[in-house]
Amino acid sequence: MKFFLMAMLVVFSGCAAYKNYNQSTKGKVVIRGGIYQKEAWEDLLVFQRMSWYHGVTLYYDALFYKADLNSPFSKWFSASEKEFFTKCESFLVTVGYSADPTKISHVNFREQMKLNGYDDVIINNFASYLRTHPSAAEWRFQNYKLMGFCKRSPSRLSTPNLAINFPSFRHLEIEL
Repeated sequence: MKFFLMAMLVVFSGCAAYKNYNQSTKGKVVIRGGIYQKEAWEDLLVFQRMSWYHGVTLYYDALFYKADLNSPFSKWFSASEKEFFTKCESFLVTVGYSADPTKISHVNFREQMKLNGYDDVIINNFASYLRTHPSAAEWRFQNYKLMGFCKRSPSRLSTPNLAINFPSFRHLEIEL
């Protein structure tokens, strides 16, 4: 009986300790195939992912896609949205989720993107296509904010990668 109680104490102590720290992770999210009018394709839309957690609670989730005019997914951009391709050194589509804006908000995320030299732009047409993609329900994109970002100015950070640094979290970088 004492062994059982001791084992339970160790397990509960471990669980309690696990929930009391901040962690950051990176990964990928893949959307397969797309449709535009009468055309369908099986290409992959690959987002790089950064996530910030407190214990097991997701505070902020960000997906990044470096837009490419040669990709069939570029058909989802309207003519005015495609103009950004010529005006920007780099054009990103981001999909962000903030579980608690008092911890990490979309405003905090925009500030970090500004530090990387990116200005936010409206991409309603692309967002409409992505939100209605069959994979959107699986990823619950209805809870995410879709934003475009145009890099017009050099980065103020000393890295060629995209770097995000929220207070009390590990600094994360991805190569786009």
